[in-house]
Amino acid sequence: MNLEQAVLSAILAASGLLFLGRFLRIVVAVRKGIREVWWDRLGTRVASVILDGLLQRKIYRERSAGVLHAFIFWAFVFLFFGVVEIVGEGYIEGFRLPVGPLDGPLYLGQDLAAALGIVGVIMAIYRRTVSKPKRLMHEGNRAAVVMLLFILTILVSFLLLNAARILEDAAASTAEWRPVSRGIAAAASAAGWGGVAASLEGSMWWLHVVALFTFMAWFPYTKHSHIIFAAFNVFFRKPEPAGAMRPVPVERADTPGAGSVRDLTWVSLLNAFACTECGRCTDNCPAHASGASMDPMHMMMRLRAAVLARGGEARTVTRAADGGAPEAEDLFHAVHSPDAVWSCMTCLACVDGCPVFNNHLSKILEMRRALVARGEVDPGVQGALESLSRYGNSFKGTPKARTKWTRSLPGPVKDARKEPVDTLWFVGDYASYDSRCQALTARTASVFARAGVDFGILHDGEWNSGNDVRRVGEEGLFESLRDRNAEAMKTCTFKDVVTTDPHTYNTLKNEYPPPNGGRVLHYTELLDELIRTGKLQLSKKLSQRVTYHDPCYLGRYNGVYDAPRRVLAATGAELVEMPRSRWKSLCCGAGGGRIWTEGVPDESKRPAYVRVKEAAGLEGVATLVVACPKDYVMFTDAVKTAGLEGSLQIRDIIELVEEAL
Repeated sequence: MNLEQAVLSAILAASGLLFLGRFLRIVVAVRKGIREVWWDRLGTRVASVILDGLLQRKIYRERSAGVLHAFIFWAFVFLFFGVVEIVGEGYIEGFRLPVGPLDGPLYLGQDLAAALGIVGVIMAIYRRTVSKPKRLMHEGNRAAVVMLLFILTILVSFLLLNAARILEDAAASTAEWRPVSRGIAAAASAAGWGGVAASLEGSMWWLHVVALFTFMAWFPYTKHSHIIFAAFNVFFRKPEPAGAMRPVPVERADTPGAGSVRDLTWVSLLNAFACTECGRCTDNCPAHASGASMDPMHMMMRLRAAVLARGGEARTVTRAADGGAPEAEDLFHAVHSPDAVWSCMTCLACVDGCPVFNNHLSKILEMRRALVARGEVDPGVQGALESLSRYGNSFKGTPKARTKWTRSLPGPVKDARKEPVDTLWFVGDYASYDSRCQALTARTASVFARAGVDFGILHDGEWNSGNDVRRVGEEGLFESLRDRNAEAMKTCTFKDVVTTDPHTYNTLKNEYPPPNGGRVLHYTELLDELIRTGKLQLSKKLSQRVTYHDPCYLGRYNGVYDAPRRVLAATGAELVEMPRSRWKSLCCGAGGGRIWTEGVPDESKRPAYVRVKEAAGLEGVATLVVACPKDYVMFTDAVKTAGLEGSLQIRDIIELVEEAL
């Protein structure tokens, strides 16, 4: 072994040891999380790794960032083969990979990928140093820029190395497959630099090797560790529907939730190392935008630090003897404060926006469970929970008052417990008790009747569905509400279940026993079906411009975007999309029990206030259409607060349908 080979071997060994040391430390730390089943649905997981891990389809939602990331990612994929050859040359002169007929196309791919990678790196550096999106301007930005400079050095040295070789031998076998390198060589030759080819080749070879393996040794210590962990994160992600919370394990019944790092599953800990620190989660978070201390990205960054700080401590599922945990692993000390945890609106925007499928929300909900178990509950939430436990609703209304809205109807509404119906209507609390929503509920009943829908309700047998109860952390009360409603529904004969409340829709669809083999429908889905089948015929065409708000629990959670829009189109109303619509829709601020708490200090930052301002800013639009009783309540209040009573009205979609009959 000559001196150069010895130096190369030392570089490879040092880089490999640093890389493996960090990698193994992370793996050991992550494996100390609570075990959970993850080997189910293998085909779905593998397909997701291909589509979401390798092809990264989610990252293209933001076009410029997606393109630059793709350029850099595929440059590394193609250059992997080049690295093998370059390192091999250090030991075997003229070493080439035995890829047969793919030899030429592989060199072409490397050359083009390296060039596009350089473009991507320059775009990324520009974003971080010139345009400076707020979400990227955090403590990790400087390290990210340094890493980008390393990547730039790796790519530039690769092209210059190949250009130098072409300068030395224009007829080299790989020259015809390297158009970018050949162009650089031609430009250098025209400039009279052909004589530096030999020294350029040697210096670029060493620069490429040193830069690459310095990068390899360092990147596991930075946010770039996501290069490795993101694919595993995608593979091991929660397989259940987004709207299905996992129950508290039986063995954790006495200590539910997560107050410490040791209380989280190993997949939750893996999330922290897959985080790209791109800031999309925080950028999309309505709680953060409203001025709350909630910051999903920094929560993941702090969780990563807390996991590593835990070091080699032995795994334990139970809490420390004193009932607490060391500060380094106490989630409420090291990761996020109780105030931040309670500010979450459970809108799923953080999870939906994450390109590597991190589940920030699952950690927040587990932390809420721990707070409830400790008795550290927001006063507004506590009052609602007490009412729900006693009366079955958050309004302190009697069960018999639940059907007060039916008094305005020409006849009684069937009791599904006493006679069979085709459709069981689970009305929900706000649609039943809130005075602002009761008229809308009655109108919905009238439209159903005119369409010939054979429906009935549970009358005083219906209690709150428990969706928001579960998401504030009260698992025991949720189970009680669910079991009570499920027993009541078992006594009924029906085909499908329908509800006007997306929160109720979510939990009935994803967290209740299947309804006798039938479907769970949101009323916009039922209306859409009735219109398309001709059972509900709209005779008028409404000549008005409207905009529509996508409810979080209908859209992001359950993917229902088109049915409400088809219903609006059937009424003849012209739909003008909100700036943030469909999966980008801004939360109204009611979810996750936030409707039971005090508003944010600055009214102008409340999500509902911001949303009605968005709607009012659309040209020619004087109507914001909603498909959720809570949205109706939140936006009606926000219109008054924002002084928009004369220019913007909030209407439920059922009002437009009824008007078009």
